Amino acid sequence: MKHDSFPYNDAEWNKIVENAFAPDAQPHVFSERYTRQKQDIQHQMEVSHMKQHKFHMKKSMTALVAVAAAVVILPTAVYASTQIRGYFQTKDGVYQQEVVIPKSESVSDQIMALQVGWMPEGMAIDPSCGKYRDANGRGITMSFYKMGSQEAALTHTVSYSVSQETLTCGNNTVLYAVTDTTGKSGEDIFDKDVWVAFPDSNYAVQFYATTDMTKEEIEKIAENLSLTPSDKETAELWDGEPREEVGGTDETYKFDDYTIQQIGDTVRSDFYDAEDADTDPYARITAKLDSVSVQDNFDGLPAINDIGEPMNYSQYLNADGTVQDDVRTWYSRGDGVNTLDTKIKEETVPQRVLVMHLTYTNESSITQEICVCPNLIQKNGDSMDYNEVACEPMTDTTYCNGTLGELKYGEFFLFSTDREHSKNNITNVAPGESVDATVAFLMDADEVQNLYADILGGGGQTVISLGDLQ
Repeated sequence: MKHDSFPYNDAEWNKIVENAFAPDAQPHVFSERYTRQKQDIQHQMEVSHMKQHKFHMKKSMTALVAVAAAVVILPTAVYASTQIRGYFQTKDGVYQQEVVIPKSESVSDQIMALQVGWMPEGMAIDPSCGKYRDANGRGITMSFYKMGSQEAALTHTVSYSVSQETLTCGNNTVLYAVTDTTGKSGEDIFDKDVWVAFPDSNYAVQFYATTDMTKEEIEKIAENLSLTPSDKETAELWDGEPREEVGGTDETYKFDDYTIQQIGDTVRSDFYDAEDADTDPYARITAKLDSVSVQDNFDGLPAINDIGEPMNYSQYLNADGTVQDDVRTWYSRGDGVNTLDTKIKEETVPQRVLVMHLTYTNESSITQEICVCPNLIQKNGDSMDYNEVACEPMTDTTYCNGTLGELKYGEFFLFSTDREHSKNNITNVAPGESVDATVAFLMDADEVQNLYADILGGGGQTVISLGDLQ
């Protein structure tokens, strides 16, 4: 979802700059949501359009943090040269290219920092995620790299490339690739994979840009990227393409592995009675599902999103006030090398809004912050499947996108409480105090049966039976 917070006023922006360059400035801690989005972008742009549940691309956030600190400011002492470096070469097929930036052996050992000299008007760093963005949702995710001593060249594979150009922007070499957007929907569609190589340097910048960023803007951004001497290394060491890390949701969950409770029962964490529970106050949180209901509209619900910020839901309603159907388009996966994704079919799926009213209690001895993060689970035969994506089942050869995908990414789309909160965390809950919250999920009409809820949200083995809802 889109959480706009721009534009900043001058005072706010000056404060961001001041904090970024303060001697005691701490590295920015990126949210789990942003980390997931960054991984999705890397997976989408670097590997294929395939949404895999078995692997998640993971890369150090160091490179991004370094760029977040490179606030837009015109440089003073800048290394300049006319040497042009970097090129594309066809790797395996018509839609796969390899970016190559040869290593220079004759450069100084001087540490260099990145300076971002220009961004389009209204576009600035969002301090919550380190991404350049504007109030219209346009975005750039930028990373700063340095070639390691073992690398003869920086090489990077671009799959699904439909066009590529090698440009000269000022003194910089710019490798500009545009990727196919078939099957992509929603906000933050990144179709531009851009690399900037500096003359007489083993540093490089990569940035992904959204579809609505123009080529002229990309060229001007690249032209105004530069390096300045520094006494601190802020670039991430490039050690090849990101590695795939095994993880995700490939594990099978069996119904018999769960303890089933009922609506109105108090749920304790699996570690509530552990010997070290007193040293882990989160273990002393209990939760209760007071009620659950299903409706075909947003009536009675506040106009806020999943972290309690204002949200306009009218765009998802029919003329009679009911929730729109989810129109899903199915695609056949290309390999990103010799074939692209192609449309197969469309289907229309009626929707329902599932509303849960919950109570959480702090049974520890200290003031707590309580995460409101329930999950829904559906019983399918003997297995228990977490409700993660709207278009299941996806396969190695097909996938789909829905028109309501922004609300149906597997988590609740609405969070409400009358207490002080930070996103979906209720803050300053005193020992022994109970707090109330409401969440809402968007569900397929035929998926409101055989449902269970993990209301503590920690993947525990105790769940609430929701029965067959209508």
